[in-house]
Amino acid sequence: MSVKLFTIGDSISQGFMSGAAAKTDQCYSTLLAEILGAKNYCYPEWSKGGLPLDLETVFRRLERRLDTNISGPFEWIKALSIINTYIDEVEDYYERGDGCLSKSLGKNAYHNVSVRGFDLSNSWQLTPKICKEYIDKSTDNGDNFFGIVNEALHRTAYKVLGSGNTTAQMNYSQLDWLQHHHQKEGVENVILWLGANNALGTVTNLTIKQTSADGKAFAKGPDKVSYKERKDNDWNLWHPEDFRVEYQFMMDKVIKIMEDNPNQTDYKVFVATIPLVTICPLIKAVEASGRTMIEVTEWIVDENNPAPVGKENIAKEKKEFVSYGKYYPYFLFEDTFDITLKHLNQRDILHIDNCIRMYNKIIQEIVAEANKKIGKKRFYLVDIATALNNMALKRNNNNPPYQYPSYFEFCHPRVDSRYYGVTRKKEIKAGGLFSLDGVHPTAIGHGLIAYEFLKVMKKAGAYNGNPDQGSEWWHKIFTSDTLYSKPIGLLGEIYDNANFKEWIYKRIEDSWEHKKY
Repeated sequence: MSVKLFTIGDSISQGFMSGAAAKTDQCYSTLLAEILGAKNYCYPEWSKGGLPLDLETVFRRLERRLDTNISGPFEWIKALSIINTYIDEVEDYYERGDGCLSKSLGKNAYHNVSVRGFDLSNSWQLTPKICKEYIDKSTDNGDNFFGIVNEALHRTAYKVLGSGNTTAQMNYSQLDWLQHHHQKEGVENVILWLGANNALGTVTNLTIKQTSADGKAFAKGPDKVSYKERKDNDWNLWHPEDFRVEYQFMMDKVIKIMEDNPNQTDYKVFVATIPLVTICPLIKAVEASGRTMIEVTEWIVDENNPAPVGKENIAKEKKEFVSYGKYYPYFLFEDTFDITLKHLNQRDILHIDNCIRMYNKIIQEIVAEANKKIGKKRFYLVDIATALNNMALKRNNNNPPYQYPSYFEFCHPRVDSRYYGVTRKKEIKAGGLFSLDGVHPTAIGHGLIAYEFLKVMKKAGAYNGNPDQGSEWWHKIFTSDTLYSKPIGLLGEIYDNANFKEWIYKRIEDSWEHKKY
């Protein structure tokens, strides 16, 4: 029996939420597997809320013991003890307990091999063997006060890529697993969504470290630059031409794997575009100096032709005006911002966005040329970038044009792209699309991503139903999203208490996937 769905991606495709990997059961790819009837779709499960640290669990444990307000020094002592107890549980479990390296591998190979923090090169370069080498070399493996799980990215990748009863599994990358399944059973539908981590570090670090100024960082070939060299260079933004070289290298491998097709599987590959990472509510524009409408060039996928054949058939460029702020600090420090605080300015944000816009043009060109080379529509574009652009509140002057499914029309409270905001009376006043780390989507956000994929899958003939799954399905999604269905009233504490604000910021920083090796 062929594999109905196989997913290659990063943290979003893994179901990373609120600082931890992962709630894969709520992930868009798992939702798609259920809808497509992939009954044996196999994915990793994560105990203790996942690693390195689930911020939602932190807040819920505090609220259960202290209600919605932490008052006075004695309650803060208790709060610190509660937090440390949970952190210690997670650290013990993944470093020394049942989730440790020697006990983490499952017998079954996974159909979702997405891993937090993965960029383009990791898809062919990073293997369980390399992960284990870094974990074994780590010196930060003691039982520390407030110490989160060490080598979290490598531990995550080791479990995801190392599971499966094969003799060669320790040397399997994401693309090796795709080849394994396609050769053995045939893969009908592939989700390929990588590239966000070729830019995300700019937002999480509030600094830009670009691969090159001329697009020649990989002039000798991306396979000639080792994993260690990449770590040492600490890049967080790819020059568009460097991105082109790496994306083409990855796609060439995918084409070769899928066209070597002993099972004669009628396959399709769904390739998602890269959202503008600067829209994430982790950073927030300071409004005191006002906003500016700036003309930008977009390359929006033609929704009537998601599988172009030949790059001459991709959608033409489109000029649009987008609203930008002047300074972008972390959202927690918006109210205390001054120019000395770490931030990105408007020029930085625009540069990052324009790089990603060019990435998406490149992805469209490479996909179109892949279809031309094969002589058949095999690769389909899913324009997640445009979907998120249209959801963004302030970029669209508080009038986002995104067309939500019908269930959302009279749903209250309404969801939006702002950071999760809840009163001490547990009234949701903002957010709903992003989890507590300010980068990754909630269960509701994943439902919308699945919806975007289904629209394209229907055009591709991979799905015959209604992409809008109806009120019963959406009700289930909204109920499963505990940030929405069970609001956390204690969240206001991060705004009212400067020390707690700093602690939360540090925990979010520790969970960020970029360069958390």
